[in-house]
Amino acid sequence: MYNKIALIISLACLNIVTNSHASTIKTHAIIDANELSNQGRSCWYDNKRYSEGALIQIHSFTLLCALKKPEHNNSQLIWLKIDKQGNAIYPKKPKTITVN
Repeated sequence: MYNKIALIISLACLNIVTNSHASTIKTHAIIDANELSNQGRSCWYDNKRYSEGALIQIHSFTLLCALKKPEHNNSQLIWLKIDKQGNAIYPKKPKTITVN
């Protein structure tokens, strides 16, 4: 996903630079697609990077790469177990402590 975004940005910058008809000095945008993709969110297993939505089978259970906090778009990704109906099993939240 992030590689596609980096490619689109690179092509858009290249298109802007090549279509420029200004008489001033032209500048070129240099974007390192690998650097952009390394900053993206991903799940890791067995030294391999997986994107959001990836499923892997480990022994008798399946793991899903999903948002740690689904209510937040920029949440980090974690591996979640999948139940027999295909639903992600989120970890239980710790009980809160109240102070008087």
